[in-house]
Amino acid sequence: MNIKDFLFGKRISGFINIINILLAVISIIIYSVKAVPLKEFSTAVVVCLALAVICCAVYAVADIRIADILNLAAAIFMTIALANLIIDSINIFADGLNGITMFGTSGEIGHIVKAAVIMSVMLIAEIVSCFMSRDRKESGIKIEEGTFQS
Repeated sequence: MNIKDFLFGKRISGFINIINILLAVISIIIYSVKAVPLKEFSTAVVVCLALAVICCAVYAVADIRIADILNLAAAIFMTIALANLIIDSINIFADGLNGITMFGTSGEIGHIVKAAVIMSVMLIAEIVSCFMSRDRKESGIKIEEGTFQS
């Protein structure tokens, strides 16, 4: 099996999971680079996104039926990561929205918004892919001989 057959043998849900892997890596990088210097880094966000990447990768590559559960698990991990990001960053939102520097990070709200938007897009795409079929359907009608009775 070559790469061309592998890629074109998948349906849209497989492509959505591959795109979600790339978006998750981008959001991990954005979050890690900006949150570590501000001492706002949460390992739960990175761990949940890494688990979502693993689930998406196995779902996109494996041809076993049990991998369909991993598509749902990826959506759950993305939800947990997004919730942890927003909850752990509530003090930055408070500073940014009120225009004060009580917690020392009022000007750094941009990286959180970028990561939250990317993770929201990932989550919506993953939820949509949960309702799609993973395998490409064969075209054409199959008619078996001897099935017609009059």
